[in-house]
Amino acid sequence: MERIIEKIVGLRVPGVMLLVSMSMTGLYGAAAITAGLALLGPGGMLGGIATLLVASAITAGLTEYGFDALFRGVIKKLYAKGETKESLARKIKRGPWSRKLKAKALSDLRKLN
Repeated sequence: MERIIEKIVGLRVPGVMLLVSMSMTGLYGAAAITAGLALLGPGGMLGGIATLLVASAITAGLTEYGFDALFRGVIKKLYAKGETKESLARKIKRGPWSRKLKAKALSDLRKLN
């Protein structure tokens, strides 16, 4: 069992996501993997694989830079791609984040050129 746990840990968050989704299917073996991947994302198995890849990239970024830096970077990139400060502010205010994080994000948004 220790070897299996080490392999899941090696996959990090995406490994746990796949494990949980497989357990929800009630199936075993390849059928559980197929059904678990299909549960994870839109578009069946391929969507599930894409979801795991995105989760892996996000997890790596969080580990290396931290949540605040990634959050600020996304806001800056959205602004650079043409989003207005007003539309970004509305999205931040409606988001499921804490008041503290919203205040910090809105402050960072005001500082953008």
